[in-house]
Amino acid sequence: MKKVHIKSAIPIYMAAALWLLIGLIFPKLVLKLPGLLITAALSVGAYFVGSMLFPGREVEEKITTGDAAVDREIETARQRLENLRKANEAIPDPEISKNLDRMYASGQQIFKELGRDPRKVALVRRFMNYYLPTSEKLMEQYQVLMNANTKGENITSAMQTIESSLGLAANAFEKCADNLYKDDEMDIDAEIKVMQTMLTGDNLIKTGVNSIMDSLENAAPRAQQAPAAPVEEGKTTKEGIRLTLGGH
Repeated sequence: MKKVHIKSAIPIYMAAALWLLIGLIFPKLVLKLPGLLITAALSVGAYFVGSMLFPGREVEEKITTGDAAVDREIETARQRLENLRKANEAIPDPEISKNLDRMYASGQQIFKELGRDPRKVALVRRFMNYYLPTSEKLMEQYQVLMNANTKGENITSAMQTIESSLGLAANAFEKCADNLYKDDEMDIDAEIKVMQTMLTGDNLIKTGVNSIMDSLENAAPRAQQAPAAPVEEGKTTKEGIRLTLGGH
């Protein structure tokens, strides 16, 4: 998902304020060319200083599907995911943080893919309309319980229930993210099959009979056994039989 850099307006205000200040204090200075040039140079300097002090911010580019209602739905879901990130910063528990990290990473992946192909929004409707808002609500409740001055049995039990449910929520987030790539996997398989067919037609890979012949060749002995050495006349074999060559 692309990020858009939004410049701060403060540097412009600083440059304009410098012109106003010099004009009020030294009105005749800006009426002459040297003073005008000096004021312009100072205002440029003020702008660059302001740009360094107030560089602006980066925001994620809005996802546009062509349907205003769906676009608002996506933006609401993105804000909910951002609220989970803020909850992660506010809750010190490492196990909760681990699951919230998983959920945030999966959510970011989902919105990144929607930015690439907004038509996939139908595949993550349950994520946006149920899993995400429910998780956000649970984290809000958890923070209320966590900040309670006294923690009795009911509060402790409720916190433990929320903690144990986060692993399931993280799994659901990751499954929703993975579901976005089902069609891509089918397309990849189809492309590979087409490529294999073309390679076979161009005799660039061995298939069918050629593969069978290769298998048979590999299965055959690599070398034939060497013939047995001849036995000299009058020698006795291991079995104890004396061999004699010739007819006598």
